This record gives sequence, structure tokens and C-alpha cells, in this order.
Amino acid sequence: MEDVTSMLKRTREEKGIALKDAATATHVSARYLQILEGEGDPRLLADALYLIPFLRTYATFLGLDPAVTVSQFLLAVQKGHPLGSIAPVRRGGMFSRTALIALIVVGIAALSWFWMSGQNG
Repeated sequence: MEDVTSMLKRTREEKGIALKDAATATHVSARYLQILEGEGDPRLLADALYLIPFLRTYATFLGLDPAVTVSQFLLAVQKGHPLGSIAPVRRGGMFSRTALIALIVVGIAALSWFWMSGQNG
């Protein structure tokens, strides 16, 4: 059986639709459509399941049964096929730590200012 990514790309190409035109018609970013077709960088996603709403829209646009397409996609994800093997991308881990430290410093400065102004008045 043909995998979902190949089926999407083949169907789009058979219909003579450019990826950019598909993105415009579906209101789905070309970047996500590329990932759905197996050509984009899946590391841009936090989770492959994020693509399901886009997949439904794209399958419908291409004239495919969205329920069947999503089922095939979910099977591929469970089996660990290319889209399913995406490791979650953890973004902002360092930013969060830095933001927390900055908030603590600002809080200490504010408390110190209130304490000092309270002693003067």
C-alpha cells in the first residue's frame, strides 16, 4: 500500500496543482504541505499529530477521503514511519529559565525598593 506522503504528492501532481496553489486554496502553509508530502523538515513540528487538521483539509482539497487518509497517517505515526518518528522539539527551555531568573531579580529589586522607601518615610 502506498504511504500517505507519496499518495498526497502523487495526487496533487496528477491534478497538475502547484504546491503554492494548493497552499493558497487550502489556507495551509506550504511548509506544512511539504511536510505532509514527505519533503519538508518535520523537526519544525512539536508533534506529528499537529498535522492532522491540515491533513484533513488537504485530503479534502485533493478529492481524497479525509477519514481514510487520516487513518493511514495515524497508522504510520504509530509504526514510527518518517512522520511518526518525529521527536518533540523542545523550544524555549533556556528562555524559560532566563525569564524566571529575570523575574526573580526584578522581584527582589522591587521588594528592596519598597523596603528602602518604607524605612525613609
